[in-house]
Amino acid sequence: MHFRSLLAVYLPEITPDPEWEKDISTAIEEPKALYPGKIMDNVLHGMRIEGLTNIANAFARELLPVIRDIMERFNCCTEDKRFLEFEDRTAEYLADYNKHITGVKLPDGRIVEENSRPLWGRFIVKDGLVYQKEWGPLHHPKRSKRAKKMKVLPDYPRRKMYKSFEDYLDQECYAVLNEETGKYGEWYNPDGVYDWYSIGGRWPDMFLVKDDCIDYSLGETGIFTHREYTAPEGYKWVCSARKRDIQWDVMRKWHNEKMTERFYELEAMFKAGVTGVKYHLVTDEGVLRYGELIYRKGETLEEFLAEYGIPDSWKYPISIHDIFRDEMNINKYSCTYNEETGKSEQIDWRRTIDEFIDDSDDDIVFVGIDYHI
Repeated sequence: MHFRSLLAVYLPEITPDPEWEKDISTAIEEPKALYPGKIMDNVLHGMRIEGLTNIANAFARELLPVIRDIMERFNCCTEDKRFLEFEDRTAEYLADYNKHITGVKLPDGRIVEENSRPLWGRFIVKDGLVYQKEWGPLHHPKRSKRAKKMKVLPDYPRRKMYKSFEDYLDQECYAVLNEETGKYGEWYNPDGVYDWYSIGGRWPDMFLVKDDCIDYSLGETGIFTHREYTAPEGYKWVCSARKRDIQWDVMRKWHNEKMTERFYELEAMFKAGVTGVKYHLVTDEGVLRYGELIYRKGETLEEFLAEYGIPDSWKYPISIHDIFRDEMNINKYSCTYNEETGKSEQIDWRRTIDEFIDDSDDDIVFVGIDYHI
């Protein structure tokens, strides 16, 4: 799944670099000229444009390594030992090694477990016999010629199948040896949140700034994202900017205006009985999009905006799942300890977002992060 998040970083004032911007702009336009109108059909060229867009100006170029340094702490797949802890699973591995299992003797004399290679997905054990899993046009289990050449070995000692405990660990557990302790287990990041992320990604329209703003980043717009991100006249959408440059009030007004237009579009679709738009369907209940009811019969504009608009109770018009800053990560499901009740309580997420932005200096850079896990 993908989650839209807010990262706050400090970046000193950056001097614009017109030569750099010119070179990057030229590099972006070259593949577009080769494949006019179809550049995003070529994945490699699309990925190249993503990377160049992410460093399209001096601010974005200097911001990139700062983002990487902070986000690495939360990488589930990091190899940086500063963020890793070792989980000793030696006792667990040893207990499994000494278990008795259902083995299968293959025609070549090898003995394997019933659910391991090369049986997995092709053969099954049933009533003490081996069957080919999906036989013929009916795909039913059958005692095929090959299956009949295999012999089931119930209650077979697993340790007899391997040369040693270490051989079992290597073949079946992919265990790692901690050379300092001599124990087997795995390294993991206790602060791990994502397996990969992109700057902006599916949400490049995170912040609205004025057209003359120079401290911004467009991030990595997904090569398979074909939405048009129109902005009010005199403004542009970005995924990174300093707090002082973000036009929060204009963002709120623009979003609610667009949602109002959307309401009347959906209402017209319902009344006409047809949508003319992909993935939309009119039913007796309202209008569906991807199977989800997005307009209900008889719904008022106020009811629609209550669900899809940005309410006045939100001081800052952004919706996010996580907040990252330095060594901190909190999300909408984070909890705090209530000393009076002695219980853990879920935080007020909307209040947390507004207070976090309020407490951030005007020079702080906010970055929209699209992370996957």
